[in-house]
Amino acid sequence: MTLKSKPDDAAGKASTSTGEKKRPKRRKRREQQRAIDTKQAILTSALREFADKGFEGASTREIAERADVNHRLIGHHFGSKELLWKATAKEVFGTYVIKQRERYQGLDGVDQPILLRLMLREFILFSARVPQLHRFMVQANESANERLSWLIENHLAPGISLDLLLLKKAQEAGMLRDGDVMHLRYLFIGASTSVFTLAEEYKFMSKQDPFDNKFVEQHIDMVLSLFLTEAD
Repeated sequence: MTLKSKPDDAAGKASTSTGEKKRPKRRKRREQQRAIDTKQAILTSALREFADKGFEGASTREIAERADVNHRLIGHHFGSKELLWKATAKEVFGTYVIKQRERYQGLDGVDQPILLRLMLREFILFSARVPQLHRFMVQANESANERLSWLIENHLAPGISLDLLLLKKAQEAGMLRDGDVMHLRYLFIGASTSVFTLAEEYKFMSKQDPFDNKFVEQHIDMVLSLFLTEAD
């Protein structure tokens, strides 16, 4: 009996040991996922707070309240309000740039008129999904400072070259109105985003919801008709 019990004991110990190893790994994965979720909640809340009030007016305590997290976690994950602002900019611009590049690569070989329409359409759709981006930019432009310089250098300037190249090719193809392409880019941004940036005002004045899917599609068609000179 004693001889038989030893292998059973060994197997039990091995099983217990394996279980003990798995549990810390599962616990660690849960903790990591919880940290990721917490950081994302803070960034989402921070975008809204910075977009509404700017850097100076934004409160990290209100950001924490919006995110439904302990205020100390902002310091733990981001260190300071300044670093949180930069992380927020990186998150929102990074998301758009990644989508833009993936879209552009996925359209390799597509005819120029179709490519331009799809890329401009993608920008307007993103503006409707994340209207805080343009409010964030308006707030950042309120005063020329190091944050704006950092934002331009790290997130605006790198992506503009692709925009200008696309617009220049469209002009050469005769499907985009003449004019300085940088100026046209900013005109397009203004026309595309104003109804989303000023959504509450637009709702009151027009009695329409600018985020309604049907409205967004109509808005896309109208904006493109203002800039494109050639029908698809």
